Amino acid sequence: MSKQNKSLLLPGTFFEKDIQRKLDYLNLKDVNTVYVFDHLINPVDSKLPMYEIRNAIKLLQNYEERKFKIGSAVLNINKRKIDNLIKEYINPFLEIDGFKLGLGLGDDTFEQNLPNYSNNLEEVVSYIVENFKLAKEDKSIFLGGQSNLIIQTMKKYSLGINQWLGSIESLYKKRDLFNKIDKPLGSISLCLDKKLIAAKDINFKDIELIYIIKESNLDKFYSQVDNFLL
Repeated sequence: MSKQNKSLLLPGTFFEKDIQRKLDYLNLKDVNTVYVFDHLINPVDSKLPMYEIRNAIKLLQNYEERKFKIGSAVLNINKRKIDNLIKEYINPFLEIDGFKLGLGLGDDTFEQNLPNYSNNLEEVVSYIVENFKLAKEDKSIFLGGQSNLIIQTMKKYSLGINQWLGSIESLYKKRDLFNKIDKPLGSISLCLDKKLIAAKDINFKDIELIYIIKESNLDKFYSQVDNFLL
């Protein structure tokens, strides 16, 4: 029986203190992927620090003992001009072994989605698919969101799909669509916290579970990781 992949999404203050101790702790655990946000403002408290996605990924990449993969959940394609998006973000990220590239369109849930350069999602995805041998190099791409554009692009380019919180019913509908894809270039995943649903309630092991780590001190960070990775 296949094992369910369990991953973590790091909070905005993760790199402010005790970085080495936290990374060493994660490295001892059965963590598939460590993901980072693409926010300018901390989604929990605007007064708290918020890492910049490139800096965060570089710090994770430079952790020499790392056993887990790195990913973005998700990179907002509309936050930068297209040339900058590709040259400074997508290209360097996909040079990392096993990188999981999550892409999204951005919204106003946690911060005002400005500037918005309205980049074409299909053009971005097409560039990636044509220029990187994702499956061969153990790299992957998935989309975050539930709009018709996201779903149609997922189906057209055989991509993975991520759901942020939401219901099990909605997740299973996405899984039904995803399972019709031949040789997908990414996986289906769910970002969840302890308030949403217990991991044991997910009946399908092919769904990657991405646990949203909350802002906390070191001991509570350890506790969150332990509770999720039981």
